[in-house]
Amino acid sequence: MAGNLFYSCGCAGEGGGIFLCRETETVGKLETLALAPLPGANYHCFYGNFLYSTWNIAGKGGGAAAFRINEDNTLTELNRMESCGVATCHVTTSPDGAYLYAANYLTGTFAEFKLAADGSIAERTLVADHNSYPVGPRTDRQECAHTHCTRFTPDGKWLCVVDLGVDRVFLYPYQAGKGIDIDGVQIFVSDPGDGPRHIIFDAAGTTAYIVNELGNSVTCCSYSNGKLEALGKFTSLPENCTATTKAAAIRFSPDERFLFASNRGYDSIACYRIVKPGVLALYDIVDAHGDSPRDINFLPSGTQFAVSNEFSDKICLFSYDQETGKLSYLEGCDITNEPRPLCIEWQ
Repeated sequence: MAGNLFYSCGCAGEGGGIFLCRETETVGKLETLALAPLPGANYHCFYGNFLYSTWNIAGKGGGAAAFRINEDNTLTELNRMESCGVATCHVTTSPDGAYLYAANYLTGTFAEFKLAADGSIAERTLVADHNSYPVGPRTDRQECAHTHCTRFTPDGKWLCVVDLGVDRVFLYPYQAGKGIDIDGVQIFVSDPGDGPRHIIFDAAGTTAYIVNELGNSVTCCSYSNGKLEALGKFTSLPENCTATTKAAAIRFSPDERFLFASNRGYDSIACYRIVKPGVLALYDIVDAHGDSPRDINFLPSGTQFAVSNEFSDKICLFSYDQETGKLSYLEGCDITNEPRPLCIEWQ
């Protein structure tokens, strides 16, 4: 286990940025090795030896930042570029590493950036929005479009842009060296008020799982050639739950036998067994041991599970039973030196 490295984003303000962390030989003990300062660092992604992250400055908008990953795994910032939107919250690279896409939550837009050969952001080539589409019925959260996630389909041919405000997933065709074609979009429409947040695909590339922030559920879809078709929807909450809550992150177990989604408000992790592609069985709901689990992820060893509890300023660690899928809280092992932890990713 020793030497397994990962990166975690912390909040805006003093002490915020991207933290380089390491699992140690002692279960439940992590080390923070370095910090790359970045205001409002939120979500990040990788392409080769480069890391790309969102950044945000209150009252001044946000954008994307590019970093080179050095031989010692520390980060050297290459440059930043504005995304012409507010609350930039998610980024992804194209499969060929030629373009970067960033979602701007509050303005319901997303930006396309051309990447240079040295990994830096060369230029912003497109800003598109979904504000011409009808909003969902939740007037408190769906007053306008709210783009929340950018992710490519497994075949690399389509960019998915998940929009909470208009209850849709937009799939834009991608052509290597040219970027996306906004006129060729395919659209998946969620149930009204679901507020889709993030989408992930299985390794086979035929099934997608969408976590619905407002609906507190996971929608399963078949995927083929730019089209999603709903297979079923599964709650992330116990029966008769009356808590004010919203879903956030979604992750597979390393072997894709299990799926996990986080609830914020009813602060917990919903644990599903994947019965077959597109069919889930909720087998456990685990206390997050913190306030507002914004992100969840397995650490590189695959035997530990991390929960970023945003508003209690701690990452809580859980052991993971690979046979049963059980998560067990590692008491006394909380990571508290990363303010307002938001995202955990690694290559």
